[in-house]
Amino acid sequence: MPSRRTFLTAGLVAAAASAPLWSAATAPRARAAAGLPLTLKNNSGSGTVYAYVSGADTAGRPGFVTASGQFQRLANPSSPVTPIPDYSIPLGSGGQVTVPLNDYVIGGRVWFSVDKKIQFFVNPGPGLVQPGFTSSDPNWQTNWTFAEFTYNSANLYANISYVDMVALPVSMATTGAAGSQSVSPLPDGALGAIADGLRAQHNTDGAPWDRLVATDASGKVVRVLAPGHSPVDFGGYWTNYLNAVWDHYRSTPLTINGQGSIGAYTGTVSGDTIVFGGLNTNGVPFTKPSAIDIFGCASGPLYNSGGDARGAIAARLAAALNRSSLLVAGGNNQPDGVSPSNYYKDATTNHYARLVHQHASIGYAFPYDDVGPTGSQPVDGHLQDPAPTSWTVSLGPGGGTTPPPTGGGTSAYSTIQAESFSAQGGTQNEACSEGGTDVGWIANGDWLKYSSVDFGSSSPRQFVARIASGAAAGVSGAILARVDSQSGPVLAEIDFANNGGWQSWQSVPANVVRSVTGVHDVYLTFGGSSADFVNVNWFTFTR
Repeated sequence: MPSRRTFLTAGLVAAAASAPLWSAATAPRARAAAGLPLTLKNNSGSGTVYAYVSGADTAGRPGFVTASGQFQRLANPSSPVTPIPDYSIPLGSGGQVTVPLNDYVIGGRVWFSVDKKIQFFVNPGPGLVQPGFTSSDPNWQTNWTFAEFTYNSANLYANISYVDMVALPVSMATTGAAGSQSVSPLPDGALGAIADGLRAQHNTDGAPWDRLVATDASGKVVRVLAPGHSPVDFGGYWTNYLNAVWDHYRSTPLTINGQGSIGAYTGTVSGDTIVFGGLNTNGVPFTKPSAIDIFGCASGPLYNSGGDARGAIAARLAAALNRSSLLVAGGNNQPDGVSPSNYYKDATTNHYARLVHQHASIGYAFPYDDVGPTGSQPVDGHLQDPAPTSWTVSLGPGGGTTPPPTGGGTSAYSTIQAESFSAQGGTQNEACSEGGTDVGWIANGDWLKYSSVDFGSSSPRQFVARIASGAAAGVSGAILARVDSQSGPVLAEIDFANNGGWQSWQSVPANVVRSVTGVHDVYLTFGGSSADFVNVNWFTFTR
């Protein structure tokens, strides 16, 4: 399980060491050829946007791709924090530039900044110094964001990530041997909603969640930091939860499935350590981690030991701690025993990750957010193609990632409001806290029909629904996306239960398990409890 861990420098004195974002074990056969056209788009509404393409060549030498497509390697300076030449690619209002990637780029990033250029530096080595996450960084007041990628002879692998921060929305699209693919941007208003949620959480528990919100001189939110980059130590935030977990597993066995070839290990707490039978801990026992160990998933007992069994167990323990899923029903069987709908239920949890998943349909919120029950849908936003023919990265909403309908009707890749149904059974509309109307009073046997939904010439990869639930304990159900009839083929399924309230909206993705193209009637059918279990605001499909 490759982590989507990012490697940003924490300050100007540390050179960034980007990691490849693909797994040789799972990569398709090498067919990608240099010369990929990369289109950089400005859909932000701002008239002054700068793009940058950074990374390393196949020999590991850092540099930038120029507007002409040349990979410009950085010179090795004699002193640290040496400014580099300006490799910005200007994008005017609504503008776009196509850059040919004439060379492979490893551990790369596509950067965007609004109104001001990003200041990059180089250390002896050479090592690229990227924007950091402290108020002393020269880019602190600059509104910037990025997407990650690796482009080599095996494939193009690109993803968006919220492991380090949430900032300006970025979307992507590719064409190639894998077909047409796209990754949606952060929804409109999500950055502000996440910031508001963290401030409210600080008012609730007193922890420094509010300090994760970074603003510019005018007070506008420019980014929200992950708690691993908090300017204030979270100190003993996790102490009571960890004490409860350790006490519980003194007498209750904890089984963690390393998945794949690793297998499962079972252990109990002895003294102050979780001891898993037969597991080589490489001399680093599983004692109680600190707050930074939990948020960062890279230090103390949760350090990243690589692809061995200890690393796999540590990754899954780190995920369970961030999600506070060790004391819920099934929590003694990680990660398979706990449904994602039961993540983040404890008052002590990674509220940054909770809010990111509440307001964004895809994207990692901590380094091991790819951990999930065996066979569960991924939460990352990535594209992978062994022979790409085009790649578009856009700043702002949309970005041309929604294919137009080919046969009339509503595009499956647009946001389809739940209340826009053409027929229904058993449901009612109600006012929605996010504006407009949602569909509620939904229980087993209810259904919604949407006529003439156009999936285009290639099938979607995911179904995403904006849903909420204030159902009573023990009440849950399934949302099934079907085509052609109420009993037609199932495209995707979301299982859902109480997530905090009937207006606690959360974008939940599910893998599409059956290929579908062309125009079809889409049905949302509901099964499970005879009591109301879910409200639906909107849904969409993504490639």
